[in-house]
Amino acid sequence: MTAEPLSAEAVPAKPLSADPIPAQPSPGAHRPAEPPTAEPPTVAEPTVAEPSAAEPSAARDVALAEARVARRNQLTRAAQWFAGIEDDPYGLFLRAGPDDPAVHEERVRAQGPLHRSAPLDTWVTAHRAVAEQVFTDPAFDGTGPDGTPVGQDDLPYRSDLLALDRATAARLAPLTAFGGPLLWAQEENCVAQRAATYARRLLEGCGEYFDLAEDFARRLAGPVLAEQLSLPDAAHEEFARVLPDCRHALDGLVCPQPYATARATRAAEATVTGLLARHLSDAGEDAVRAAGVLAVGTAEPTAVLLVETVRRLRARPGAWERLTADPALAADAVRDTLRTAPPVRLETRITRTATTLAGTALPAGSRVVVLVAAAHRDPAAPAGAAPLGFAPDLHFALSATLITVLATAALRTLAETLPHLREAGEPVTRPRSPVLLAPARFPVAKRESTPCAS
Repeated sequence: MTAEPLSAEAVPAKPLSADPIPAQPSPGAHRPAEPPTAEPPTVAEPTVAEPSAAEPSAARDVALAEARVARRNQLTRAAQWFAGIEDDPYGLFLRAGPDDPAVHEERVRAQGPLHRSAPLDTWVTAHRAVAEQVFTDPAFDGTGPDGTPVGQDDLPYRSDLLALDRATAARLAPLTAFGGPLLWAQEENCVAQRAATYARRLLEGCGEYFDLAEDFARRLAGPVLAEQLSLPDAAHEEFARVLPDCRHALDGLVCPQPYATARATRAAEATVTGLLARHLSDAGEDAVRAAGVLAVGTAEPTAVLLVETVRRLRARPGAWERLTADPALAADAVRDTLRTAPPVRLETRITRTATTLAGTALPAGSRVVVLVAAAHRDPAAPAGAAPLGFAPDLHFALSATLITVLATAALRTLAETLPHLREAGEPVTRPRSPVLLAPARFPVAKRESTPCAS
């Protein structure tokens, strides 16, 4: 079996194609296959050129530091790839290739309450009771025992905004409550109504054929958040334009993104942070940071949740028709997706102190991963247990409610405005997206096709 060279992207098992690698269907639903593709075995990921001796020493130092960071990013991806070669189910999950991730999740579950991925030195669980302990036990946090942010480890391009610890998240969360210091809406219904207004405007601007992911879902959160954060009108356009470029932030928490993608994401996040700092500085440093976490933590999960809910409804006979007949069912449809196919499939935590989890002693600094989607499916979970939804202890403590409100409002607007919506091409899942299984594209048409007159 061949292995991925350390200087290249993942070794393909199929011929090259221009399209990204798709995810496969989740259980009980059909996801059309994407054209075969792979990560090239011989073309190296873009790296920083070695600076010449003629360059000033400061510029050389910066370039060399950036080259080391890019190299570390590649080596981390190589480690994940080699873990898959060793048939480690977590390594195969992180590859985010064309196989069904649920297969690897169930293999983890079969290993017991807590499986150790030896190649990646990570403890992984697919059991709900263990997941709940990880999300609530103070021994687990988003930072290591020495306080070093997770984003400064072997994944050097992680989001700065989403690298929160629990204490910081708990301090910032009240700032993003409805009617709080940042969001001017007093309740969910107000945000839902404003989201519906923007959703209708977006749909009016779409042609007969459009991409549900790119032209609609990813363009919704920006204008809604710009308004809710009371940004000046002149800043709305830039904020709404740049925010979707942060889409790789959550996947980048565990899966190294290609060098160019990682740098573009980092630049977009810096632009969002700078824009918020310029216009919200009077509210204080915490308010600026909370607004940034809210924006980046809301935008892409909202798009993923919305598109996945539409996909699942369209895949079940009669489900879309029932929704269009009664758009109030949108809330139930979103809740069902959160339970059966959550938009965030895994969460990572670090033990801050030595602790015991599922009968296993873990030293401080241990990495633990919760496979959220698998924990939702745990047959040992109590009957009627509520979906885990979004983890309540870190960045989603700020954004979870807003994600659900926006996705529900957008789905209801789609059902009211485009009752005859249909697929118009093969959906494609973004490569290197093990956390979100995010759609790269989802082509649709506004009306059912009509036969040509003979």
